[in-house]
Amino acid sequence: LLAPPAPPAAKAPAAPAPAPTPAAKPKTDAEREAQAVAMAAAGLKRSYDEDQLSLEEATAKMTALSDTKIRPALELMTKMTANIAKHPAEAKYRKMRLSNPKVAEGLVHVPGARQFLRAVGWALVDEEFIELPLAADAQAQVAAVAALAEAALKAQEGRRVAELEGRRREAAEKVAKAKAEREAIKAAMAKDRAEVAARGPAQASIGRKLPSGLGGSSMQAVLDDQDAQDKANAQ
Repeated sequence: LLAPPAPPAAKAPAAPAPAPTPAAKPKTDAEREAQAVAMAAAGLKRSYDEDQLSLEEATAKMTALSDTKIRPALELMTKMTANIAKHPAEAKYRKMRLSNPKVAEGLVHVPGARQFLRAVGWALVDEEFIELPLAADAQAQVAAVAALAEAALKAQEGRRVAELEGRRREAAEKVAKAKAEREAIKAAMAKDRAEVAARGPAQASIGRKLPSGLGGSSMQAVLDDQDAQDKANAQ
């Protein structure tokens, strides 16, 4: 007799599908700058390229900086455009080496500086230079930097005013809270006096302890004094 056929081999379970690779998170300006510094320390050439922004976007990015942070860029750009206006036909005034420490202070270490210049006509060339073509109008450059400086000043003033208003609002809220607490204590004292009076002369000497532990007249004097101080401060 023939032997019965062998049963088919069991199939190995299918391997699970690989999990999708999460999308790379865009690097922040600080992360890109740290990476560039590390490359320079390792003797490698850094890249000065960045995502291009519109003039409005670059202006908003720079004017969001503090005065001390944006100042090196504004001072350098003002000198650059003044030189271009004085010598519009000389190419040397239209080309800046970004690896130069003094140039880097204003155009590399200030977020948005190169993006602003590129938005008004400058271009990255030869890996480490930013250059304005000779055909670009010098006075337009002067006007663009002046507009940036004015926008930065307005933004700083706006932040200063907002901070002052925030402090005033916080102080007013503290005063209102303290006043509400005093009014609550006064109401409790008045209620206590009314209850004592309702019990009659025989029990009038048995008063309840006030929240502060002070006697009624002493507590009232403190509250009245605080109210007077609030009125004086409000004037």
